Amino acid sequence: MSVIETVRYRLKEGATTEAAVAAWEESQSFARAQKGFLARKIAVTDEGEFLDHVEWASMDDAKAAASNFDPGKYPELLGLVKVLDESSMVMTHYTVMGSTD
Repeated sequence: MSVIETVRYRLKEGATTEAAVAAWEESQSFARAQKGFLARKIAVTDEGEFLDHVEWASMDDAKAAASNFDPGKYPELLGLVKVLDESSMVMTHYTVMGSTD
């Protein structure tokens, strides 16, 4: 079964939604290069909470990608580090049990 990863977060003081979306788009090359990557979406609430929704082929792939998240090694991740408030970040992995796709 595939895995859905959700990462909920808020932005740092002074960061804009536009900057956050641009940083997310820049980080797509990292996500796409990870083994088992299937799809990714970003969403935001009216209150400013972001959701990064990623689908992976397996739990091992999801956990490996999370372990590989290293802006020192992958500069395309630097924009995310600049805008997201890491203290607000919550990552959760869900095993897909059914789908209408």
